[in-house]
Amino acid sequence: MNKQFDYLKKEFPKTFKDIVLKHKAVNKALTFCDVDNQYILFTGMFSEVNGGKGISDELETYLVNFLAEKYKSKAFARAAAYVLEDQTTFIGYDFKSIDDEKWSQQNIFNVDNEGKVIDVDDKFTNSSNKNHICPLVNSYFEDIDFPKDTEEFLNNLYEQVKPSFQIVKLKK
Repeated sequence: MNKQFDYLKKEFPKTFKDIVLKHKAVNKALTFCDVDNQYILFTGMFSEVNGGKGISDELETYLVNFLAEKYKSKAFARAAAYVLEDQTTFIGYDFKSIDDEKWSQQNIFNVDNEGKVIDVDDKFTNSSNKNHICPLVNSYFEDIDFPKDTEEFLNNLYEQVKPSFQIVKLKK
């Protein structure tokens, strides 16, 4: 049993929902825990620190694996907005542990005429029993032997994004 994985499954959707309703928008986020804190990083800021580019799938994989090692994290999660063909909008939460435990859930949200989020359903409509985890999350906790230049790039990137972490004390 992975305490960080269970903690993120229980707490992250509630925390993220509060942030979404406060800002009236769903912005992609990555989150993980160490012994004392939960760290949340919104990926929208990457264009500022990545030469005008957002976070690519490859960069996300590298960064998550880098952060997992740096913080000795045993679980990671991500949240992002999705739209189905019928225009149903939902927040997709994907969780993965170092032990390859996986969980995915989807919470429907509603927007007003200006596209601002006004409501997020508390009950999730699907779970990992019914929907698949985001394929990118499957790459979390891979054992990557970073070349020296990649390691330098990630260290530099980390120093730039570190001030943007939202830090939440873990509930005991």
